[in-house]
Amino acid sequence: MSISWVLKENGEKERFEKAKVKKAIRRSGLSPKECDEILQQLSPHIYNGISTKAIYHMVYDLIDQMRPEVSHRYNLKRALQRIGPAGYEFEDFIGRLLSLEGYDTKLRQTIQGRCLSHEIDVVAEKDSMRYMIECKFRNQPGYKCRIQTALYVYARFLDLKEGSKIGTCEKYYRPWLVTNTKFSQDVITYADYKEIDLLGWRYPFKNSLEFRIDKSKCYPVSVIKMGDRTLRQLLKKKIVTVFDFPETPEKLAHKTGISDHKSREILEKAQYVQR
Repeated sequence: MSISWVLKENGEKERFEKAKVKKAIRRSGLSPKECDEILQQLSPHIYNGISTKAIYHMVYDLIDQMRPEVSHRYNLKRALQRIGPAGYEFEDFIGRLLSLEGYDTKLRQTIQGRCLSHEIDVVAEKDSMRYMIECKFRNQPGYKCRIQTALYVYARFLDLKEGSKIGTCEKYYRPWLVTNTKFSQDVITYADYKEIDLLGWRYPFKNSLEFRIDKSKCYPVSVIKMGDRTLRQLLKKKIVTVFDFPETPEKLAHKTGISDHKSREILEKAQYVQR
């Protein structure tokens, strides 16, 4: 596997690192030996200047052939990017995830602050603490949540905080910014100072979005291999996570218009994900 650089999806060149590919494969749950087997099969098909997207698809197919029951873990980051293009599905997903963690959640609530009314993506309450949650979904690879978003979230929180003092709304404990991407360092620094909770890809350490998804097994339906049209049919019917599927292929087909054969195939794959 002797290539010097690969092409990222944002058009930038990046030095190829075999260890980075192996780490991504290991995260799916494969053993070191199985990882080496994947890399050995991958080797003849890569070349100098290959896109990271092409490498991803080849590795995903190899994992799916070797250990289909763990392929969803390798596919998680891209699966989250597929539940757009609008942000509503991501809001639904976060609401479902937090509900499984014991939060009482409400989606897309219009709350009156002191100066303005605000549409809050998710209101979550647990242990007598109420959070206003702003969800920022992006389907562009390599995107990072920027400082402007954190500033915006905190300004809205302050208006609600002042509103609670004069009785226009209930009291909110803290603001919470959730994204399917990574955060810029400016966001992390500002959030730490202003006490904004953050949840995103690889953040916070040991309690990140992917960690919490793996722990709860609340995977988006997009971790299952399917075409865009099929995925859109599921999302349209509010089937956003693997826990939202009807019990039988017949019920899934009736609800979504997906064929009986495809519905059966999807539910069989969902069983792997829920184990």
